Amino acid sequence: MTRHRLGPWLRHPVLHFVLIGVTLFVARELWSPAALPRPPVQREPILISAEQIGVMKEDFVRRWGIPATPAQMSALIAQNIEEEMLYREARLLALDFQDGSVHRRLVEKMRALGDRPGRPPEELVSEARALGLDDDVVIRRLLVEKMRILLAQDPAAPALTDADLWDYLDRHRERFLQPAELTFSQLFLDEDLRGASIEEAARATLAQARTLPLADAAALSDPFLLGLRFQAYSRPRLIARFGTAFAEQVFALEPGVWSGPIASAYGLHLVLVEETREPHLPEVAAIRQQLLEAVGTERATQRLAQGLVRLRERYRIRVEGREDLSTPGVAVAAQP
Repeated sequence: MTRHRLGPWLRHPVLHFVLIGVTLFVARELWSPAALPRPPVQREPILISAEQIGVMKEDFVRRWGIPATPAQMSALIAQNIEEEMLYREARLLALDFQDGSVHRRLVEKMRALGDRPGRPPEELVSEARALGLDDDVVIRRLLVEKMRILLAQDPAAPALTDADLWDYLDRHRERFLQPAELTFSQLFLDEDLRGASIEEAARATLAQARTLPLADAAALSDPFLLGLRFQAYSRPRLIARFGTAFAEQVFALEPGVWSGPIASAYGLHLVLVEETREPHLPEVAAIRQQLLEAVGTERATQRLAQGLVRLRERYRIRVEGREDLSTPGVAVAAQP
């Protein structure tokens, strides 16, 4: 079949249907739990040669300026093995088929060869594949990432419930724990208005405020741009507004009684702590979207890890000159 006749055939819906069917079949073999134990399908062994290891060492030194430790080399080799497995499975599943990024890369490579202009991109892609130009570091990275995304997905996964969100919230309390907060009212004394007598005025105002209802005491304050009542302020938020010394003193006050004066960069403040709240977890409804994203990411990470374990069962891995990769789940046979 000529190249010109091959192009339309590659776009034929029947071929698409067949490829989709093959992909679904292979995906089912790879991800679906088997009802009965069965030996994994074996792939062509992966060999990490001494030459490849040497290149990894040189690349590490070039990037970091020092030789890699044994642990770092084990991690690099394990990463290389993982990426090779993902790349092979991506090619097996034809994840590069009709991928726009892959096609653009192949077209760019063909045109960089000085091919005559005006040829349809489909022809360039077909010829690039025939020439083996799809064995490319950029395409490899694209397919590896697509395979990771595919392993992390589960279209049949049930929708997350509130119980799932509460479970995650409880397991990650330190991440979501809200700091202690307090609500307080204040009476402000402006040094520009009070002058040298500000300390005496503060003591007199404090004594008077303690005899009045809260609503009436507000009339004793000088004007203050930020207001006289501050609701649900955490220590960091109060520090940002009034400074560290002010915040520490306010958080040490006895609730329910006018106290002070406490100095800030603005002047003097008489403070009545109305309500305190200990560190607490927020309601699920308040952070629902954040929890949904966090739980989704956690489960995707788990599925990816499980998928990689299943992939490793399909490969015999040989590393020249290495007895042990110190990497769980990777079976390594040393090869002299």
